[in-house]
Amino acid sequence: MLGRDDESELLESLLRHAAEGRGGGAILHGEPGIGKTALLSHATERAAGFRVLRAVGVEPEADLAYATLHQLLLPLLGRAHELPDPQAQALRVLFGRAHGTPPDPFLVGLSTLSLLSLAAGEKPVLCVVDDAHWADRPTLKTLAFVARRLDDEPIAVALAARADEGHGTDLPDLRRIPLAGLEPEAGRALLAGRAGGRRLSEGEQDRLLAITGGNPLALLELAGRRIPPEGTPEPPAMTDRLQRSFLARIRARHVESLPLLQLIAADGSGSVETIEKAATSMGIAADLLHRAELDELLTYDGPRLAFRHPLIRSAVYHSATGNRRVAIHRAFAAAFDTPADQHRHAWHLGQAAVGHDEHAADQLEHSAEQAALRGGPAAAMASLSRAAELTVDGPRRGRRLWTAAHAAAQGGFTAAAAELLDQAEREPSLEETDRISVAVMRAIVAEFAGSPDDAMDLIKPWIPRVLRIDRRRFAPTVAMYGNLGVRANRPQAWADLAGWLDEIGSAPDDPDGPEDAVLLLLRNAGRARTGRDPGPAVRDRAVIESLTDPITMTLAGSITRALGDHELSGRLFRNAGQLARNSGALGALAWNLEYQAADEISRGRLGLAEAHAEEGCQFAAEVGQPNTACRNRGLLALSAAIRGRKDAGELASGVLAEASDRDLADAMFYARRALGLIELVAGRHREAVRHFGAVGAWDADAPPDLVMAIVPDLVEALVRAGERDRAAAATARYAQWTERIASPDLGALTARCQALVRTDGGAEAHYAESLRLHARSDAPLEHARTELLFGEQLRRDRRRSEAQEHLRAAAETFRRIGALTWAERALGELRATGESARTRAPEADTLSTLTPQELRITLAVGEGLTNREIAGQLFLSPRTVDYHLRKVFQKAGITSRAELMRLVLAERSA
Repeated sequence: MLGRDDESELLESLLRHAAEGRGGGAILHGEPGIGKTALLSHATERAAGFRVLRAVGVEPEADLAYATLHQLLLPLLGRAHELPDPQAQALRVLFGRAHGTPPDPFLVGLSTLSLLSLAAGEKPVLCVVDDAHWADRPTLKTLAFVARRLDDEPIAVALAARADEGHGTDLPDLRRIPLAGLEPEAGRALLAGRAGGRRLSEGEQDRLLAITGGNPLALLELAGRRIPPEGTPEPPAMTDRLQRSFLARIRARHVESLPLLQLIAADGSGSVETIEKAATSMGIAADLLHRAELDELLTYDGPRLAFRHPLIRSAVYHSATGNRRVAIHRAFAAAFDTPADQHRHAWHLGQAAVGHDEHAADQLEHSAEQAALRGGPAAAMASLSRAAELTVDGPRRGRRLWTAAHAAAQGGFTAAAAELLDQAEREPSLEETDRISVAVMRAIVAEFAGSPDDAMDLIKPWIPRVLRIDRRRFAPTVAMYGNLGVRANRPQAWADLAGWLDEIGSAPDDPDGPEDAVLLLLRNAGRARTGRDPGPAVRDRAVIESLTDPITMTLAGSITRALGDHELSGRLFRNAGQLARNSGALGALAWNLEYQAADEISRGRLGLAEAHAEEGCQFAAEVGQPNTACRNRGLLALSAAIRGRKDAGELASGVLAEASDRDLADAMFYARRALGLIELVAGRHREAVRHFGAVGAWDADAPPDLVMAIVPDLVEALVRAGERDRAAAATARYAQWTERIASPDLGALTARCQALVRTDGGAEAHYAESLRLHARSDAPLEHARTELLFGEQLRRDRRRSEAQEHLRAAAETFRRIGALTWAERALGELRATGESARTRAPEADTLSTLTPQELRITLAVGEGLTNREIAGQLFLSPRTVDYHLRKVFQKAGITSRAELMRLVLAERSA
């Protein structure tokens, strides 16, 4: 480890922390030969008392899903049966040991974490992956998932990769350790210690250090060879120089073995049996595989055969002519003849193809289907892309291209998906259903990471057509259009949907399936939003609740909420989230959690809302949904504003800036409402009007949903700012907007607005009606705000005793839900009535003192789940769940799960 003291210390520190139960990860980055493998070997030697798991990425398997992960976990797979059933089944399906539903990539990540944590229960675990730039993308994503969750695990992960080859390995949750060339002193010490050869002069050493940049492998490999004198043309890239050097040595010592070595270099699987089979078919003697003559080039790791250095393999592979490589890949395609090796058979067949080859394309397409079943979108993308290249027929090529794009989008490879979609769209004979699928995929990418406006424009032209082609198949797409209309502040979407669905009768009044029920909900919402009678509701709610896709169920919840059924919408949001958790669909869950968080805020459960939104932010970042992450941060800012936290304004301003850049009207709504509520409760009414009014024009012919949702806040601010006429006009518009929707929540807010703008003494009746309707809903924050406003009105009317009753109720509700600044305002009004006995001071209950992660785990315990079940739902390891539960016990002053369950039930009831 000459000249690597700092890097060695970093790796040794990683091991020390892991041994203490505080795991983590690191990745060594540098050029070939810089010493990455040597440092990994050093870490392995220092890992006394650790269970060491090893894997090496190889280029031929760079697009075979989870090939590297299989290497890494192979020694542990015998314990997979000890995992929860969904996780054990995910690994069995993944590695071809069982047939079943394709596991979501994040269920694979959770299963990997749980298996490693299980092994770490006996002794700390060190995972070492060399040449990680050639590891397949799903493996890299899995390792990143694991690395983010090692804070409380005795697990260390160490990777080594080249920074400019293969797949990107800038994994933010692993500490990056860049490796530069050796300092001159360390380089000279390395040269002095080399065995054999003449001793270099000081000048020769300086020249060698200069042209190698201190690269250790290059120093040793080129020492003793002729070194070009100074002033000669720029030397070739060091990798090329080293490859030529390796090849020269091989030809000098093993020229008769070169055909066999070329065969091994093209393989990638390392299976001696397969290599022997391919060698026999090509007439190459394979007996050298079992002799010591090639030990300086090859190494055995159990039944796997590998080159000692990737540069040797690269040099050997590229020494073969193009025709020779085609023949080698054909031999391997024939050698991989079992069902379990179908993906390798197809890949080699594709590499051997020259020009258009429909047979190879078919095999690759089938391989992609198998890869999808194994949860490998990157492998499916690579296979389908190559299949498209080999396809002659335009429609089939286009279909393979957009299917490859679908796989890319599933894997989070947004740029690759966009490029493949561009290629698909250029196909002149792409069939209509394929063009629709391309548009829908573009819209999904835009919704998660681009512009919701663009997403709407992409699918709008196709909706009338899809309703005629296959309304049930495309019902989620139609629902997505309505949802985007709300998100993008484009209310015309409701009129569009009502017109399309009325025109072609695609929403039967008595739906015979959940997809028809979704279309009926959409039609009714479109009618109501355009001032018409919505028509009959879905008679059987169980039909809607029988949806099995979490995204479609979430969309159904959003439509149901627009129709005023907050109770059903909340249940659909929660059930959809549970479906996503059970299937490990982290992308769908990240998106769903925003809806759950918004629903919980409306119900006054701020701690749970924050837990959902924080989890949504984390998962959205992991699956490449920056828009979803921004929206969840907006909800965190809104909850902080309701609580009266000092950082709420800063949080909301940050979200507003990001949402403005991304043109996310819904995230801007959350941020502006947060800023407006901060000003409203502080008595800065004109500033509150400015923030609420910036959401949009409520007096438009067809005002957007987000704009109308802010009107009750705006009316209060306008009245307090002395702009009663504007407040009255806004109230009238709001009443018109809600009149077709039978909702106690909206009815209560309408009556409150009407009470605020009355000047003739009729306010009391409207306040009474508002409170009557609040009692039928589950919106404690708005209920308490109405109590507060009514109490203030009664105090001004000198009806102190009646005012005190409502103000006490408001203060207690605000205190209970954690809206402490609002509670202080109510208490101030109460003191102004002359009440000397102060009500209970604002304080936090036990659950509100927990972190979001602790709260999620606590509520799961309250539902009777075990640690293993909680770990599966929250994408954690059982050890991490246990760690957080111990902290909860300390905070709550309890010692058992039974006590915790009683606490959850008591505080939830309160």
